[in-house]
Amino acid sequence: MQSLLKMRSRLKPLVRGSARCMLLLSLAAGAASAQTIPRTADGKPDLQGIWQVRNRAAYDLEDHAARHGMPAGRGVVDGGAIPYQPWAREQKRANLASRAAADPLARCYLPGVPRIMYMEFPFHIFQTSSHVAITFEWSQVHRLIYTHGEPALYPGVESWMGHSRGRWEGDVLVVEVTDHNDKTWLDAAGNFHSAALRVTERFSLRDANTIDYEATIEDPEVFTRPWTIRMPLHRQTGVDRILEYQCQAELEEADGDFERDERTWYPAPPPDGNAPFDAEASARLPAPTVAAEASSELAAPSAGAEIPRLPDGTPDLGGYYMANAGGANYGLETQTGGVLTPPSRGVVVDPPDGTLPYQEWARAERIDRALPHRGYDDPTAHCFVAGIPRSHYVPAPFHIVQAPGYVVVLFERMSWRQIALDGRAHLPDSMRLWQGDSVGRWEGDTLVVESRNFNGKAWLNEVGDVVTHAQTVVETFTPVSADQVAYRATVSDPIAYTRPWTIEIPFDRRADELLEVACHEDNNDLQHLKDVRDEYRARQNGEE
Repeated sequence: MQSLLKMRSRLKPLVRGSARCMLLLSLAAGAASAQTIPRTADGKPDLQGIWQVRNRAAYDLEDHAARHGMPAGRGVVDGGAIPYQPWAREQKRANLASRAAADPLARCYLPGVPRIMYMEFPFHIFQTSSHVAITFEWSQVHRLIYTHGEPALYPGVESWMGHSRGRWEGDVLVVEVTDHNDKTWLDAAGNFHSAALRVTERFSLRDANTIDYEATIEDPEVFTRPWTIRMPLHRQTGVDRILEYQCQAELEEADGDFERDERTWYPAPPPDGNAPFDAEASARLPAPTVAAEASSELAAPSAGAEIPRLPDGTPDLGGYYMANAGGANYGLETQTGGVLTPPSRGVVVDPPDGTLPYQEWARAERIDRALPHRGYDDPTAHCFVAGIPRSHYVPAPFHIVQAPGYVVVLFERMSWRQIALDGRAHLPDSMRLWQGDSVGRWEGDTLVVESRNFNGKAWLNEVGDVVTHAQTVVETFTPVSADQVAYRATVSDPIAYTRPWTIEIPFDRRADELLEVACHEDNNDLQHLKDVRDEYRARQNGEE
């Protein structure tokens, strides 16, 4: 017994020394990790990149067996079970039983936070010193997280995606998400919340390719206490862009509610009677000036005008903007207006006469689209994304985030576009998108963007100005003052037009914040437009 006690006594220093050694090794490993993770120019962990989960949390946050349409998966809830109040546990069971129809995602409604973070679609994080933007492949949803420390301008305004305010605590991005409505679920199993929901997210960069993500859920109306989910987000290496999954558009096309246009959708060929396309025809416009009538809303650029710049000298386009579009969403040419649409001042600066150089068939189609029974055919009536260039002049604001290697535009009418500045090649011709594929470059103080790979499904405005899948759009963003950017878009579309044409619109920068336009979720007009169309078709077919 005494020999055993002596042996234990001799081992104690060794155990203590081993523990100290392990602690030191752990601290050293943590310090090494902190030193080796990628960082931004201001020293923050660099979260920028394309990320995706590798779990089944989107189906059920808790441990779950397989069901129809729901593969089995392990839970991500600390402690295993969500701490529901008794009545809420029963409601969750009812939600699960009726999930096929009751899940808001089944109707392509906005997923909310945190659900959007663990859906089985990739997302792209963009990071600046004052904002973190996240664009999601699913339905062109985006989040804008303000990290500049200023209070929200519109507290208390409920929305589907909530309002996100972030701060850095050391190397951890902490995001408080408030002002939720009670219409979203937390997963496909019917886990739910009330409008009292508050979500606190934490993004911690474990290494260059892994973010440790956690979200703490507080909702005293539904749960007995706060609870937390945790999961890793994995960088998608070898992937240079996220694409589009337009949930509602795909659903309506599959159901026959949104019909194919054989003349504009990819891969429609040019009509046999088309006039030759003169690709070289151009007025060779000068730099933006107040001299041109359509440019009269632009500020006159002055020599040495003070425009915001980034540390590398590049113009800083970041901020909230509203297009002074003069009714372009109701006609690119000068319009007097009508019963259904306001007037338009005309934004076409080339051709010089302000008239779009239509092919004969396309002008006839444009006239027909302005008739009441064609209103249902406008994709924006269905709340689909507006396409390019229309996204920039629908009557709603947008926010530009200028992150390393990208210019990202977040539209309040929930959609986004990202402009890569790395000189990459465009997508293969067979890959077609609503917003096209945009690649940009700086020429002096002007951002030049070329977009192609359009699907041809968009209209240019509510009166039906035509564009097809064959369009190529070259845009220029030229800051002319601290508060204004001159925007031009030159469209070349040999199917619908006889030559290229250009529009010019000023973008006014304002001190404001985006709200949320949940167009599809609140769309009360579409059924009326469908009734008008169906009534017209019935009359044409001689039906009563």
